[in-house]
Amino acid sequence: MNNKDLFINGFLERIAKEYPQDENPKKNLDLAFEIFGIASVLDKPFQEVFDKIIIKDKNSNRSGSMDGGIDGIWFNDLGDYYEMYVFQCKNSRSLKEKEISDFRNAVNDIFSDGNKVGKTNIRDLQPFIDEYKNLSHSGKVIENKLYFIFNGNSIDPENSYNEHLYKAYYKEEISFFIYDSYWIYEKISSIAKNHRAKVEFAFHPENSNFSLLDNQALYTFSIGNTRAANFRILATEICELIEKEKSINGSFDLLFEENIRQYLGTSKFKANREMNKTLNSEDAVLFPFLNNGITIITEQITVPKSAQDGKYNLPVVNPQIVNGLQTSRVLYDIYKNNKEKLKGVFVNVRVYESKDPSLIEKITDATNTQTPITNKDKISIKEFNSLTKEVFKNSGIDYVTKRGDGFKSSYVNFHNQVDSETVLKFWYATFYEEPEVAKNSIAKVLQEIYDASTSENHPLKFLFDGSKDSSIYIQLLTSYKIYQFVKNNKKETIINGAITYSQKYEHLSYSDELMCYGIYKYIGKNLKDYNIENKLVRAYNDTIEVIETEVQNNKRELLTIEKTFSFNGYFKKPKCRYDFNNAKGIIEEDNLIENLKSIR
Repeated sequence: MNNKDLFINGFLERIAKEYPQDENPKKNLDLAFEIFGIASVLDKPFQEVFDKIIIKDKNSNRSGSMDGGIDGIWFNDLGDYYEMYVFQCKNSRSLKEKEISDFRNAVNDIFSDGNKVGKTNIRDLQPFIDEYKNLSHSGKVIENKLYFIFNGNSIDPENSYNEHLYKAYYKEEISFFIYDSYWIYEKISSIAKNHRAKVEFAFHPENSNFSLLDNQALYTFSIGNTRAANFRILATEICELIEKEKSINGSFDLLFEENIRQYLGTSKFKANREMNKTLNSEDAVLFPFLNNGITIITEQITVPKSAQDGKYNLPVVNPQIVNGLQTSRVLYDIYKNNKEKLKGVFVNVRVYESKDPSLIEKITDATNTQTPITNKDKISIKEFNSLTKEVFKNSGIDYVTKRGDGFKSSYVNFHNQVDSETVLKFWYATFYEEPEVAKNSIAKVLQEIYDASTSENHPLKFLFDGSKDSSIYIQLLTSYKIYQFVKNNKKETIINGAITYSQKYEHLSYSDELMCYGIYKYIGKNLKDYNIENKLVRAYNDTIEVIETEVQNNKRELLTIEKTFSFNGYFKKPKCRYDFNNAKGIIEEDNLIENLKSIR
């Protein structure tokens, strides 16, 4: 499967499940394409497109559409004038001239010319027509921008007329655009990111009480293009920032999106437990001395030239807490239960104005001292992991990338959940063909993947550099399918139609990685085959018997020299893979890394 189909089809299936409007699956997929296409152009969340932009049938029992041949409208307020974005979306591989011309004529007739004579199918457009009239009567200039979006290719040998229609009707000079599935695919990285509405917040730094002669509140400086402000504020201000994020974006998750971990709670995590204990004691006033503070990166800082009424205000735009999530959440938990407990409690804050993405990683490495940083933490916010998360989400699987993800404020129902560490581990065992390393050292696996995502010279850079075209996404999803099949079949194994139990194969408690490797080598590189149950069953049964035979052979060999066989020891050494390959007649590839580019 090519990545374009992997991403687009996955998004459409997911959106169709989230916004079902009809018993007919095709109609739900068509609506999903409308939502997806419009969101791609406007870079807006699917929910906002569905709620405010899509033209919905207000009477589902009525036969025939009442949208006038228009799927969505959005008015863009630019101050002196407006842009009216008008959409027609077709979940079709081919362009049809009548559909394009009807769409263009409908917009001209209904809006530009105000001609609705004889048009009986525009009832659902009325709110948008009224908005257009109100803006026109108020003296606003409105520029029309028309978008015809279809789920095919403008250059397609199977639909050769597409190219002719595209060239005939696409006219950027009159704002008539035709976008195909390749254009949408180019937007995938943007679509996969969480969309955050603009957040503006003003901190109120506390004046120094150290000296009456100098009551400065801010310590500011710049290095290169990065500006910084250090100050002390009431702890309740951090809680107010979280509340504002929730009110604007529906949850506080996006405030912490660039943080390498989620909230780890106070019950099991010692640092948070001690922090909570301090804040609920008479030592709460000492909190700025006992806590490392909070680090924030923001798009814009407005540094005051002078005090106002003896105080300094510090407005910021789109603040992102990149270090101090644990502190912020402990404070917020107390704030929700009894904000009076935070009275007189202060916290130190560092704010950096920067658009340099590498700065976040450098700050994270330098400032995380209470909770050690692992390679899993470091790769949790890498671009390849963000795109992988979307691929899994489209398949109904919660791909957990950060420690503490279970404490997120928002929750989407998934039919399954898996830790990214597990998926990467079994990718290493299967596609990378080193099951013994995957079993022996997850730290080595994650170190290799982290290096591949950061080093220009790493041989696996082409997989983990965050490119939407990488073959890694379908490989990771396939690795998960293999792992899940092995895990689900541990208790019951089907052999020749009869059910036997894993007690017959003692190695099943230890051999997950080699089992997955064996299934992968049996089925091969056609990834569609991993969706066929009977092929998985045959591969599983073959692999389990080969491993059992090799285990018994090794037991006998060790018995002759009076040594004890260790399952763990065996499956953590390259010997287990060599034995398996010899038994199956498998010759290891010389160009494995190069071949990984083409497996999709």
